[in-house]
Amino acid sequence: MIQGSMATTAILALKPLKTLSAFTDLGLGSGKLIFLHTANPDSQMDQKLTTHLAGIESTNANTIVLQAGQTNKQQKQGKQIYDYCMSEFHETTAVTNSYKIIRKGNIHIGLISARPDEEDVIQKVNTLSSYLKNEKDCAIVVCLSQLGYKNKNTPDDITLAKQSNHLDFIIGGNDQNVYPHPVILLNQNNEEVIIHAAANDSATFGKIDLDINEQGQKKYISFSYC
Repeated sequence: MIQGSMATTAILALKPLKTLSAFTDLGLGSGKLIFLHTANPDSQMDQKLTTHLAGIESTNANTIVLQAGQTNKQQKQGKQIYDYCMSEFHETTAVTNSYKIIRKGNIHIGLISARPDEEDVIQKVNTLSSYLKNEKDCAIVVCLSQLGYKNKNTPDDITLAKQSNHLDFIIGGNDQNVYPHPVILLNQNNEEVIIHAAANDSATFGKIDLDINEQGQKKYISFSYC
């Protein structure tokens, strides 16, 4: 388990990120993906995200904005801020409709969710993530989770990470059961799964910067709250 400070953490890596290692040309321009995430945004947070996004996207268009809490997704001036909201699939039961795929450059990113009221939620996540990786050519799969970081008798983010087989990131959106530091665990294939808590106040959002080269090797991953 690797964990870092609350403010900013950088994890250096010399080996390839296995789920990306098959890609020879990702077409990402600067070679960086930026994940911005929040749990329960309000209008103040939406405005901050809109402003911050304008600055980021002026230099790097490969930004993914995620909302992992239970609030409804918000819109500003008719433009959807978030690439994926937890609330999008609260009423969805069909496995084939329980995901979203977005494209940045030539890379596909699969987005799914995990909720404590779902039956066999870990199996569901594994089925979906395998489908996204193997049939939809997603290089990265991110799960927005309401399970909670650590539970005694029910599935949690730790268990999900360890029992997963194709997840890359878990963004924890349960603001009552959360670990404030980034954590890296190994899944069933001995590959890294990163757990990062979504920011749950209206003044802060979480940020993950992932730098990779054209061979799909990660240079470093940094975590911060802004």
